[in-house]
Amino acid sequence: ELKTGKIRWSEDRFGAGTVTLAGQRLLVLKENGELILAPASPDGFKPIGRAQILPNGVRAYPALADGHLYARSKDTLVCVDLRKPK
Repeated sequence: ELKTGKIRWSEDRFGAGTVTLAGQRLLVLKENGELILAPASPDGFKPIGRAQILPNGVRAYPALADGHLYARSKDTLVCVDLRKPK
């Protein structure tokens, strides 16, 4: 809570990576190339999906544009479509 400085939740043994807010979802890209999708909630971290999108790890911060996540490793660039199916 910003006003009190109280931490609402934390996640142990998570490792290094990036967290991006996309609408009401958290996109967590771990340094090993695993992408985790979870609702952004003060009630805790509850993943709803996981995928190994880069098998050789991540080498740069991901970019998010128009519902697509772009990420790269040393030699591979990937685009993940995060939009809901029509």
